[in-house]
Amino acid sequence: MPSGREPITQRDVASSLGVSISAVSLALAGRPGVGEDLRRRILERAAELGYRPNASAVALRTSRTRILGLLIRNLRNPHFLDVIDGFDETCARAGYEVMVGSSRYDTTRETQLLDAFQDRAIDGLAIAPIGTGPQIRERFSATNRPIVLLDTADPQLLTMSVRSDQERSVDLVVRHLLELGHRHLAMVVAPTDKSPDPERLHHFRRMAAELGFTATALTTELSADAARTALRTTLRQPAAQRPTAIITNSDYIAHTVYLAAEDLGLGIPADLSVVGHDDLPTSASLLPALTTIAVDRREIGERAATLLIDTLAAAPVVHPNIVLPVELRVRASTAPPQLARSSATA
Repeated sequence: MPSGREPITQRDVASSLGVSISAVSLALAGRPGVGEDLRRRILERAAELGYRPNASAVALRTSRTRILGLLIRNLRNPHFLDVIDGFDETCARAGYEVMVGSSRYDTTRETQLLDAFQDRAIDGLAIAPIGTGPQIRERFSATNRPIVLLDTADPQLLTMSVRSDQERSVDLVVRHLLELGHRHLAMVVAPTDKSPDPERLHHFRRMAAELGFTATALTTELSADAARTALRTTLRQPAAQRPTAIITNSDYIAHTVYLAAEDLGLGIPADLSVVGHDDLPTSASLLPALTTIAVDRREIGERAATLLIDTLAAAPVVHPNIVLPVELRVRASTAPPQLARSSATA
């Protein structure tokens, strides 16, 4: 074994376990050809010894950097923290490092980060794009690197994706609000060119036509400040004209609805029902507790990383476009509108 600060080599790991260097190489590279029990022992011993691969040597030998990129839209939204956690943990188990960037809903910054990822020669990219992502596919098409879209889908299904069931989430929320007696619903949406999930709005409008309620699209940049301003404008309307319930695409923006309502002296749910999406740990602790759509946020990251890793290992990808189930969590932020309550007690 080397002494002092000499780097640990694969030969050292192999010698300490009494196995071949080729077995160690296969296990550390995440390639087939070694049993799972032996792979686990090798990975554990490598970690104990402090083994770190020589990144430059690996890249030269394999034309791979063993680095995956993860580009999200907003680090301030806790939804993405869980996505990052699931992605990073899955990559670490397979021996990949992760580069993370946040576009902050800025298309120029998104482009700069994509260029930076390409300069680092990442092996693959998972991205929650600004918009639906066709421009991302075009930028990476010449590189032959796999791409996974997060929280959106490629309309032409030319790349992989992981997202929650958007149509089902809209269906669950709308039917819940209609059962409570609401007939004027608003949905907070990003501008058309920046919307990652336009199918939510399309389905919302289809349901309005089929079920006969008034559907308002409240278009705003999805930053807290911009959304709060847009919401105040909508909620300043006379009670007979403003929506009685607001649907958002994230608990992060739903929290902003609470602030806008408070700015105008409106009570939730007395004057306005609110529904989020994500079921963040803090959402049940809001006053009132937020009704929201629950989705496994860590699983989004885990599935995205697995798709990239399997593709790079030339493993078969049976389901390249993954749609995760959703569940409606009904809490105190939704209730019958005032008119319905007044009619019921008359």
